[in-house]
Amino acid sequence: MNVTQKAQERIDQTLTDAEALRVEVNGGGCSGFIVSFKKEVDPKGGDIWATHNVLTDSTSAAFFTTATLDFSDDAFAPTFKVDIPNTKSCGCGSSFTLEEH
Repeated sequence: MNVTQKAQERIDQTLTDAEALRVEVNGGGCSGFIVSFKKEVDPKGGDIWATHNVLTDSTSAAFFTTATLDFSDDAFAPTFKVDIPNTKSCGCGSSFTLEEH
């Protein structure tokens, strides 16, 4: 996963040195998959690190091979966004499905 400078700066501002940001794909949402974020204080042995404080599990890593994590500092809805190529977002924009080729 590529982490943009803007996202990394926000992560560094938000987390303590003992915390990491876990980014993972779970089943859910109206399209089948949803990306979730949570603070991690107890990383697992099989975790894959994108940066010094951004990690994911090995199953989610398959979705993130060419993905980009960015941060949008919109005044009304500041949020992290993950762009995953070859996926299609649902109408609500919160979940995604894999595109058929």
